[in-house]
Amino acid sequence: MQRVSSQLTIFLRIALPTIWLTTILSIVILLSWAVRGKAGLFGNPFIWIGLLLILGTGFAFIKLVLWKFYRVDMDSRYIYVSNYFKTYKYPFSEIESISDSKTLPGRVYLITLKAKGSFGKKIYFLAAQVLWQDFQKENPNLIEIKSSK
Repeated sequence: MQRVSSQLTIFLRIALPTIWLTTILSIVILLSWAVRGKAGLFGNPFIWIGLLLILGTGFAFIKLVLWKFYRVDMDSRYIYVSNYFKTYKYPFSEIESISDSKTLPGRVYLITLKAKGSFGKKIYFLAAQVLWQDFQKENPNLIEIKSSK
């Protein structure tokens, strides 16, 4: 089994959302503690709307962009997909296609399954370019990449 996804995946999927949430909540708690009703900071609806906007866009970005990336390992028979809590293996016979993404060509890839799997039908991964190219050279007949161009 050979890892083909980037080590940056764990940072984008787990560390960055945790750091963001901790920072935002710490700022809100420190502001409310420092002001303590002196300035009526949280009585102002614009402050609440701004905080909700920051929290909402942050959660939307994390959910729609960062949590789409999975760790992917491959061997000659299976693709192993992990969200760092659970790992599922799919035989290559269940893979419909592996295509280059339109967002970052040559870096982000989309695995499309024939039937819906545990993580859905579409699985995105951020490829470690050297590991991905090594796997393709070692298994030339196994993977056919569809280009987004």
